[in-house]
Amino acid sequence: MEASKSKSSTKAKNKYNAINYDSLRIVVPKGRKSELMAVAEAAGDSLNGYVNKAIEERIIRNKPSFLKAYTIIGGVNGTGKSSFAGILKVTKEFFGEVIDVDKISAQEKVFLNEGEKIALLQIAEFLKEERSFTQETTLSGDKTGIIAATAKELGFFIRLYYIGLDTPEECLRRINNRTTRGGNDIGEVDIRRRFKERWKSIKRILPYCDEAFFFDNDNGFVEVAEYIDGELKLKGDRHPKWVLEFAKYLKRTKL
Repeated sequence: MEASKSKSSTKAKNKYNAINYDSLRIVVPKGRKSELMAVAEAAGDSLNGYVNKAIEERIIRNKPSFLKAYTIIGGVNGTGKSSFAGILKVTKEFFGEVIDVDKISAQEKVFLNEGEKIALLQIAEFLKEERSFTQETTLSGDKTGIIAATAKELGFFIRLYYIGLDTPEECLRRINNRTTRGGNDIGEVDIRRRFKERWKSIKRILPYCDEAFFFDNDNGFVEVAEYIDGELKLKGDRHPKWVLEFAKYLKRTKL
């Protein structure tokens, strides 16, 4: 019975890979394979994941004119999306303009719902002109999925950086701190609703992503998982409660 289940699971995984991935054979000098596997393992990656990242970093470094990327920085309000975007601006080269509804609302002196409308117009322009851009979003609702579907059809490379925290109370505490410094306030009801629905929100967007990385922000941004080859793979020694819950959710619900 167990062998039958294992065979069925392997068959399903092979079918998924055949639909969603292309196979690329690479050749290395004799003896280098074990060396590369050791390097990948030390970095917390599979050999396939490590090679894919190396290729992507080389492409980004050379910045070819044909590469266009849609980068999503996701997370419930208060998890630190804007701070993470600031880090990306410094450490990465190919992310385009960052679209932040909170920042737009403050600059235009409008309510958040009006700021969101302005942001959507900006995104539509980037898609039309096929230029790289980054969006900060809670992933709630259907809008990000619709944007991702359009970007995918246009040939954009889509990556997700998700920022997580263990409790809605921590999100609320950080928002309250931000509000005292003049930042936008977000209603507690909205925060708790988005926190409760966050797994469904991520799952909606993952099928469009070429790569997805998950960071915990309890005490600085720490990468805790990566979604690759249709699986969530934990990374490093630190596995906060929320990423373990998300891993169980994906196994239970299937993608």
